[in-house]
Order: sequence, then structure tokens, then C-alpha cells
Amino acid sequence: MQAPRYESVTVALYDPIAMNRNATRNVLYSLGFREIEGFAALEDLKRAMATRDFDLVVLEATKADDPALDFASRIRHSEVGRNPFVVVLVSTWLPEADLVRAVLNAGADDLLCRPYSTAGLGERLRTHVHARKGFVVTADYIGPDRRKDASRPNSAKLLEVVNSLKLKSVEGKTGFEAQVAVQNGVAAGRQVINEERMRRAAFQIGVIAGFVHRQTSEIGEPVRRSDLEKIVSTAGELMALAKQGEAEQALKTCETMIDVAGKALQGNDLESNAQLLVRLSVALQVTLTPDRGEEECRAELDETLQRIRVRGRVG
Repeated sequence: MQAPRYESVTVALYDPIAMNRNATRNVLYSLGFREIEGFAALEDLKRAMATRDFDLVVLEATKADDPALDFASRIRHSEVGRNPFVVVLVSTWLPEADLVRAVLNAGADDLLCRPYSTAGLGERLRTHVHARKGFVVTADYIGPDRRKDASRPNSAKLLEVVNSLKLKSVEGKTGFEAQVAVQNGVAAGRQVINEERMRRAAFQIGVIAGFVHRQTSEIGEPVRRSDLEKIVSTAGELMALAKQGEAEQALKTCETMIDVAGKALQGNDLESNAQLLVRLSVALQVTLTPDRGEEECRAELDETLQRIRVRGRVG
């Protein structure tokens, strides 16, 4: 395994405490990093990431609701910076359970518990260079795959993301070569993420519509307006994603879903419209993941609806 060389790797280091920031900088320097830029404020880092591409971002956090963790999540959701797949490490002096969960949920690659040794950080970095986890996309999470049991069924698509840290430190790419590779990789990755977000939104509509259909056809309970409003709002988000991704077939299906959901919200033929929304949600999933057939997508939806029935719906 080739030893990484970090001379050309660019690092963004956020820590509001100058002493800690300098200590981290010294550890990184001893590992061979030379292009290290420190930031005492997240707004300054945000401005820098709007125009420059970093290969490694290190963020300091002190609590579960630390703004640095929201910043990490915004990177993953393409709200900050130009590369949502940059390697992100979070460091902390207080690795309490709530903070650890928040770090994982933010989509960071790793959590560094202070004090850490140069050798320890070096080993962590080699892992993210040579064996970085693939990314998964769920309704509210974009980041490394956290599943402990890879054999368990999971419909989340595993995405191999571009890793400029590896491109520069192992593959010897120049800054320009790495930039081109990252731009291409980000464009392809965003397309996959948009498709997965659309598929999951469609699945969510299918679940809600399935529940509405059961209320009207089996239970005879009144339909909650909030369920129908959620279908309409989710369908609207779906349509925006379809437009962004220039997915023509998906866009047409989204338009139909919004029309049907709007009729259901007006109280028109709730049972048949809810059933139609279920079928449309499955059709959209098949469109977005052609490797999964209608039968597989429908089985996943039916299984979820059955679990809801068994445990009783809450919320």
C-alpha cells in the first residue's frame, strides 16, 4: 500500500480557539501537509469554500448542537462549498454520546477525540485515503455508510464518491488534474443523489398514500388533512428535483402525482386517488432505479406498510 504524500493537499481547519487550531496545524504539518488554512469563524470558512476547493476539512465541535456539525451537514447537502464529497473530520474534547450521534448524522467521515497522537491521526487519514466508505443517501442523510451489518437488506444506493485527498496524495494528480476530476465526479454524484432523493420521496408518498387508501377502503376512518398536505409538499419537492436533474420522464410522473394529490386534497374520490398515487410512486421508483423492477419496489412498499399496521401508526 502506497504511503500518502500530503504536500499538495489543501486543508481547511476550523477551530475558534487559536491554541487548539495551532496544535492541530502542527500535527498536520508533521504528517507532511503544507497547504493548511486556518479559520476562527465558520462564516469565513464558508466564504473560502465558495471559491476554493479543499481536499480535507477539519472542524472542531464541543456539543451536539454545535454549528460546526450543521456546517458539515450543509457541505454534504451541497449548501456549502462546491464539493459535497470532501473528506470531513470532526475533532472534540468532549466525545459524549449525543455529540457522537450528531457527528455521524451530519455525514462527517470521522470523529477525532482529543488529545490524539500524530501517529493516530496519520492512521485515520490513511484509512480515508485507501479505504474510504461509500456514501448512502436517505431522506435526510448524505454521507458515509454507517451500517454495521452489511448483509441486512437495505435499498439505499451505495455511491462511490470522488476523493481528491486520494487523487493528490496517492495518485499524484496535480491541483488542476484533481480539480477536473472532482468537478466531473461531483456532477455525476449529484445526479445519483438527486435520483435517490427523488426515489425516496416517491417511496414516502407511496407509504402515506397507502395509509390513506387503507383508511378509506378498510378502516373507514377520516383521512387526516396533514397526510394529504404532506403528499402535495413532497410531490412538489420531487418535481423541483426532477427539473434540476433534467429527468423528463420523472418530471412528467411528478406532474401527474401533484395533480392527483391536489384532487385528493380537495376531497375528490380519495380512495381511487390514493391508490393511483401508490402506483405512481412505484412507477417513479422503477424509472429512477431501472435495476429494480416493479415487483421489487412494490414488495418494499408493502412490507413497510405492513410494519406500520403491526406496530400501529404514530404521528
